[in-house]
Amino acid sequence: MARGDSGRKVARAARAGATGGTGERRALGFPLALALVVILGVALVAFARSGREATAAPRLGDHWHTAYDIYVCDTYRAKIVNEADPNGIHTHGDGIMHIHPFSSLASGKSATIGEFFAAFGGMIDDTSIRLDTGETITEGADCGGEPTVLKVARFDAQDRDRAPQVITDDLADVRFLKNLEAITIAFVPEGVEPPAPRAERFTFLETVDPRAITSGTPDAPPTTAG
Repeated sequence: MARGDSGRKVARAARAGATGGTGERRALGFPLALALVVILGVALVAFARSGREATAAPRLGDHWHTAYDIYVCDTYRAKIVNEADPNGIHTHGDGIMHIHPFSSLASGKSATIGEFFAAFGGMIDDTSIRLDTGETITEGADCGGEPTVLKVARFDAQDRDRAPQVITDDLADVRFLKNLEAITIAFVPEGVEPPAPRAERFTFLETVDPRAITSGTPDAPPTTAG
């Protein structure tokens, strides 16, 4: 073989090696770029979702009102009178849940019935509640020959003809969805729909004007408007 031919083969081999390396880099570069785009997309979606949750109603400074009642078998129970309020959900002993968050622990998805009970040292889970008196009520008691089941019924105070939403699971996580709702926490047999709160609760709810109440802070004295 001539020396010139040998030199040309070496040169071709060198060029082929260089071209192969570039191809490999290109082949690796595309999936890496695609993976980076996917990662950035997921991060942006997560950021947007967290932003929506952080600003979900009720927001800091909102002041909503929800009438409520506690119903056991066939009897309405007394109102909760403990006004403790560490995060912005409380009652004034008036049969109304006042939702005006001054902490993220009581705003957005954290504005729940569980937070209302926890504020005064009570508790609600899927089978029992503990009241401000220290009394614990548990499902399973006899009611007309049938065991009771703990349910939460959500009513629209502005449309009382609408059928309630009845919830039996994850009760501590039941959220306040808007101003002027009504909720009954009931121990009734499985086939019984909880009644709406007492009529006077709706009457009082209608007298409460949220525009006349300044959202509170942990140090603010309780309002007298309810």
